[in-house]
Amino acid sequence: MPFFSIVIPTYNRARLLEETLESVFAQESTDYEVLVVDDGSTDDTQAVLARYGERVRGLRQTNQGQGAARNLGIQQATGEYVVFLDSDDLWFPWALATYRQVIHMYGEPAVVMGSPAPFHHLEELGRVRREPLRAHAFADYFATAEESFVRTACVIAVRTEALRQVGGFTSRRISGEDHDLLYRLGTERGFAWIEAPLVVGYRQHGGSSSRELERGFEGLCYLLEQERLGAYPGGAARRRERLMLILHNARHVTRWLAEGGRPGLALELYRRSLRAHLAMPRWRYMLGFPPWVVASVLRQLRR
Repeated sequence: MPFFSIVIPTYNRARLLEETLESVFAQESTDYEVLVVDDGSTDDTQAVLARYGERVRGLRQTNQGQGAARNLGIQQATGEYVVFLDSDDLWFPWALATYRQVIHMYGEPAVVMGSPAPFHHLEELGRVRREPLRAHAFADYFATAEESFVRTACVIAVRTEALRQVGGFTSRRISGEDHDLLYRLGTERGFAWIEAPLVVGYRQHGGSSSRELERGFEGLCYLLEQERLGAYPGGAARRRERLMLILHNARHVTRWLAEGGRPGLALELYRRSLRAHLAMPRWRYMLGFPPWVVASVLRQLRR
């Protein structure tokens, strides 16, 4: 049984997928299996996978979205930990070795999260150096509520058993499915954050499309509704931590929506999150965001 199952969902990214896989096969640590889930691609993704032969387990499904693709990979994984990698991102050679070092250092935590290096062009990654290990341990994910670091599925390793217990990712086509997973893993024993070295090159694409903005709105509405329904663990004792995490994300997305030219969605998400903000309370945001949106719209009209 391999230590890591690497799950890579992909959709119509044949060229980028090759670069991603090459970064996997350049890893110092080799105790892994690679599962690429083709989410109904119509390009030459299958031809790319065929060239790797038995080094890659190719899985294929009709187009159902990234969450469903990752879930298929989770179902087929045989490793102790599942590590997620997006098909347009790149690992540094020390990524898996660093995850494994931290896993052993902190007694096999349920979740280990690395830190990404955002990039637009490959040459930017040449400036990244392997720094000495700096990692931080917490009782669980919710205990990180007051910490500030990038939280995304493309930098996490999760104990396979824990993933299956919480049901994997939501299959809804929303942005924020990775946050939803982390909240459902919120009380699983052990969480570690790797501050350094950086483990993944996180590719930045062009400006946000209208559909991406809508999916961001839908994703935050889903997270707020799941919290309202009591879908996340921890009960009343952990409610404040959950709200801190969800509302930090909500504030980011409302600002992103307004700056992306969707002030109506920004204000609707503000309205839906208002009761939760009152529970904290976050007066500066509650009082300041509506006039900020108006000012933002006026600035855009003057351009």
